[in-house]
Amino acid sequence: MKNSRRRFLQGTAAAATAAAATLLPGCATQRTQPSHAVAYAPDKPLPWMNWAGNLHCYPAHREAPETEAALVDSLQRARGTVRAVGASHSFTPQVPTDETLIATDLLSGLIDYDKQSLQAELWAGTRLHNLGPLLADIGQALPNMPDVDRFALGGAIANSAHATGAGFGSMSTRICGLTLATPNAELIRCSATENSELFQAARTSLGTLGIITRVRLQNVESFNLTETNRVEYTEDVLDDLEQRVKSHRHFEFLPLPNSDLAATVSTDLAKPGDTTQGEDDPESLNKLRSVFENISWMPGSGLIYDWLLKNSLADDATTTRTGPSYRIFGHPRLVRFREMEYIVPAQAGPACIREILQTIRERKIPVCFPLEYRTVAADDIWLSMFEGRQSVAIAVHQFHNLDHKTYFEQIEPIFWKYEGRPHWGKLHTLDTQRLASLYPHHWKDFLSVRESIDPQGRMLNPYLKQLFGVA
Repeated sequence: MKNSRRRFLQGTAAAATAAAATLLPGCATQRTQPSHAVAYAPDKPLPWMNWAGNLHCYPAHREAPETEAALVDSLQRARGTVRAVGASHSFTPQVPTDETLIATDLLSGLIDYDKQSLQAELWAGTRLHNLGPLLADIGQALPNMPDVDRFALGGAIANSAHATGAGFGSMSTRICGLTLATPNAELIRCSATENSELFQAARTSLGTLGIITRVRLQNVESFNLTETNRVEYTEDVLDDLEQRVKSHRHFEFLPLPNSDLAATVSTDLAKPGDTTQGEDDPESLNKLRSVFENISWMPGSGLIYDWLLKNSLADDATTTRTGPSYRIFGHPRLVRFREMEYIVPAQAGPACIREILQTIRERKIPVCFPLEYRTVAADDIWLSMFEGRQSVAIAVHQFHNLDHKTYFEQIEPIFWKYEGRPHWGKLHTLDTQRLASLYPHHWKDFLSVRESIDPQGRMLNPYLKQLFGVA
């Protein structure tokens, strides 16, 4: 849960936990799954594990090239399947391989920039939380940035990582040029005018075309933002949603399952005199979980839980954060979770989120982790989830050591009903045939480019072969 948004749970921690402890001593339910570290055996390679802890592998060969030339050499020497890894934030098994794993961590930093065009070239291993200060030093900034700022730049492009704002596309839309190290150890520069088909495919490729080494970004001048956080009734937000999306530079809201409340986050250009007000509680999400589990065994627990939240949070004070854009966009994630996110047409968003919330209540699904609802502009990138349509991204989460599968299985068909496309880095169950139907314009174009650049499928692990229908 985002640091600034944890604040809206703060009031619950004291009042609701105390109430639950008084009324229900020793009655906390346990629906947890064991969460073990990946086993290591002395006779096996060191394991790799993703951030969420749901994926791991034992690569026989690991590389961490410090230069482009060293990366090309790594590709020439690589054995078997080759996969690249950045910050390991994907929930889907794009990275795992027991053969060759190439980390991009050391390919990091600013390469070049242009003051007139506001463009900057960076190494693709640069983390987003480092990217902001690097650009600020040259008077530039991304116009929008994902709130998870731990991603590697190359990984954010591979999966069309996004933020929120009806006038802003994903990270992939900010790319005006890139260099790709292919499986055959060639370095190919591409842009809208140079190797244009490869450029279109590479801007969202799941890392199947090779390894992006450098990226040229189209930026804007540095600017400051002010973020405002409130607690409101979900239906009030939905009734006024169109106006809020239009009137704020960025707007999103986070409905609380099994409650009528939601957190709203409005972000706009900072004005003179804006100040940061209020404090965050980094443990608030865990405290909310504790309250939910302490009462979940009781008959009518859903009503009790909603009552506790309303009495603790409704009409709570507004909090604000203000400062350089990259500091306001980014929010640390201190609680591990599993996530499923689908992108639906913007006009279908309100109906979709209402049906999800209704289903959770009607089926008494035991979940308290907030949902997310964000808007994203349309683009023309072949495998972008936002290709050809103004979109809404709706995400559901579960704590990393609770069973997410039963919950996600009940919610995923709702996304299908509203023509949802799964986020490439988030959990889903769609196969090649169904994915192809969601990308009618360029699915075959992408497959053709992938086949031409990697006919032997060296960049494909079993998951990616299944995803793209490669034998």
